[in-house]
Amino acid sequence: MSFLRHTACLVVAVAQLSGCASISWNPLARRSHAQAYQRALEEQTQAALPEGATLGLEDCVGLALQHNLRVRSAAIRARIAQLDRETAFANFLPAVELTHTAVGWDQQPENVMFGMLSSPIHDQRMYDMAVEMQLPIFVPATWYLYAMRKRGEEIGQLVENYTRQMIVLQVTALYFHCLALDETAKSLESQIAAAQTLERELGMFRAEGLVSQWQAEQGAALALARTTMLEQTRRSRRQVGAQLMTVLGLSPLTEVTLQGDRPIGVAERPLEEWVAQALLGNPRLHIADRQAAIQREQVNLALAEFLPKLAGFASFNHTSDSFVKYPDFWMYGLSGVMSIFNGFANVNEYRAAREREEDAFLQREEQCLTVMLEVIQAYYNVKNARSGVALSEKLFSVASGRATEVEAQWREGLVSPSDRLAVLADRDRAQMERINAAFQEQVAMASLLNVAGAGYAGHEVPDYEKAD
Repeated sequence: MSFLRHTACLVVAVAQLSGCASISWNPLARRSHAQAYQRALEEQTQAALPEGATLGLEDCVGLALQHNLRVRSAAIRARIAQLDRETAFANFLPAVELTHTAVGWDQQPENVMFGMLSSPIHDQRMYDMAVEMQLPIFVPATWYLYAMRKRGEEIGQLVENYTRQMIVLQVTALYFHCLALDETAKSLESQIAAAQTLERELGMFRAEGLVSQWQAEQGAALALARTTMLEQTRRSRRQVGAQLMTVLGLSPLTEVTLQGDRPIGVAERPLEEWVAQALLGNPRLHIADRQAAIQREQVNLALAEFLPKLAGFASFNHTSDSFVKYPDFWMYGLSGVMSIFNGFANVNEYRAAREREEDAFLQREEQCLTVMLEVIQAYYNVKNARSGVALSEKLFSVASGRATEVEAQWREGLVSPSDRLAVLADRDRAQMERINAAFQEQVAMASLLNVAGAGYAGHEVPDYEKAD
């Protein structure tokens, strides 16, 4: 009865605590978290970015690998996979349990004999203590489960490295996008100054009757067009800069100055060498290898269900009951379990495991083809980007020379305002294309290095072949 009363009190207390937890939920939790998060993010940003700092690509990569939330989350998942593997190792070790039971009766229990006499059968209050130990002797499934967890730990590490590589590529693309917008803004500022000068000149020609009204307004239209484009470029720069800061794990409200460097370079190598390097260094293929290995262990695990399982056990028991002749005793033995018939469940599970293993190998082959295709695309993207840089340089050189010649002809009165404006627009367009082509080449080379499993900008990629 005493035990039942204590149990009932415990259940009521747990129910009350659960009810209090639901009632005491703070409806202002979202507001408090928003305020605390903004303060913490600002402090982290100020600590990571000193005032007036100028960041290069390597600086941005370092900040992203340190603060990016996806990188930190992947590291946590890798540690969880390691803990899962260590938990699976516990199946090889003995399990020891200690139990202690104390009981009491309001009256000492007695047996009644012949309806008249009674004698006690045990003490009124007593306790029992037991120590039990179990040790697996032959349990094949534990080996295969541990091997699967081991492969899972390796996959966790590979996923972490792959996440870091993809963050580096994302930082690279945003970094050069920001630089392209910065250079575009500088070019537009000089173009606006030139357009305003042209607007004043055409205004004077209109005052003298040398050009018509619509020709004089062409200069104003050009200046307005360049001003509008500059405003749009600055807004785009603010948006892309916020994206870059978010990937860095810092406050997107902070504006940062970037260095105008182009540090990425790719050596001229045959396509076959890039494909061979990707097949050895791309982390997705190493992940596919581990997944295929896990499915192979699943087949072994299904086979293990046909085998007996043996375990040894031993226990020591002690009681305080004074009516027991031997209060201490040991018990030990060997237990075994073997499935004889379970409705062909183990047979069908084995067949399904074989099918999953074959599917895993097919997925690995498909992943290899995908990586090879990505290498080919990235390789020729680099070729196209380099051709685009050479072409844009040549077009800009031609457009600049033509603009210089037309300017000289304009001063001599040999060129109409419309022709002059068209030539200047061609030169400005060529300059924009030249800027974009230079930064697109950097992004294309970064993509090729990424798919090939190579590092850049201070980010070192592990040698997976040695790790295997």
